Amino acid sequence: MKISVAIATYNRAAMVREAIAAALAQSRMPDEIVVADDASTDGTAELLLPLAAGDPRVRLIRREKNSGGVENWNTAMRATRGDFIAWCSDDDRFLPGHLEAAHEYLAAHPEVGLVHSGFMDALEFAGGRSRIEPRPLRSPVPLRVGRGNLFRYLIRYYDWPFHPSTLVMRREVWEQVGPFDSAYALADTDWFVRAAEQFPVALLPRYGVLNRRHGGNWSNRVGSAQMQMEIFAIVERAMLRRWPKFSLPGMLWRAAWRANVCLRLALTLRARLRSGQSDAACAAWQSLLRVAGRHWAWILERPGRLIIRRWATGVLAGERSRQSLSPL
Repeated sequence: MKISVAIATYNRAAMVREAIAAALAQSRMPDEIVVADDASTDGTAELLLPLAAGDPRVRLIRREKNSGGVENWNTAMRATRGDFIAWCSDDDRFLPGHLEAAHEYLAAHPEVGLVHSGFMDALEFAGGRSRIEPRPLRSPVPLRVGRGNLFRYLIRYYDWPFHPSTLVMRREVWEQVGPFDSAYALADTDWFVRAAEQFPVALLPRYGVLNRRHGGNWSNRVGSAQMQMEIFAIVERAMLRRWPKFSLPGMLWRAAWRANVCLRLALTLRARLRSGQSDAACAAWQSLLRVAGRHWAWILERPGRLIIRRWATGVLAGERSRQSLSPL
């Protein structure tokens, strides 16, 4: 059984080289690593060409025109030829034993379609400093997720239902679920939900990757409020697939999901207000109104906007005052 690693990259020459090196250093070495370069302008392709020429396991695909991201993810996945496919973002790195543990579990549990695992944050700071912080593992034993408990799992683990760079799947999962949907910036989340609707998923009780946290993270570009609205829409869409007609279970699960998202957006709103980020606070507030629905929006909208602006302005004014009083 062959294992392929798919990596999509754009303008991250040094990072993607480290991602490839970590994949090649696995105890269960991959049979191929497919790297799709989305028309990088920083010399990524020039750096990777000699690497691919020197190792037959590394295949480089160069797009002539930048796709914007998601379509390049599909390019990398479609080009793989292994019986198992592991995904890795170009700024992450596999931890030792990741592919071996995933392969062993899938081989021992043929009913499971894909696995994922925990991760450690690699926090990067100015001056080249970094710090590793493991995220708490969710279970001491493999945690199964599927059609029956998917929405319960998504509500409980809303912030990080999975880490994409820990995904290892059977080829038939990719072929049956289909490609990433470019309608979403969080196309990997939509894909995970669709996959869990069709195949049992197992969360392994181990650390699979180093999750690099830096200024260029994809999530930073999307924005917190927009990300939460995309997650909201993705799960709402899945609920409509599950309950296309009115039913009591569907109504209750949708109410629970909306309440959960409202709570998360309220926490985001509070954090943005405390930091004086008025634009981000307004974005979170507008998202909260959309999720709450028209029955509450007309009551909350105008006073809410006024509170946000006054609070944020006060925070900024206080910060300016402290700066003017600070000694030179």
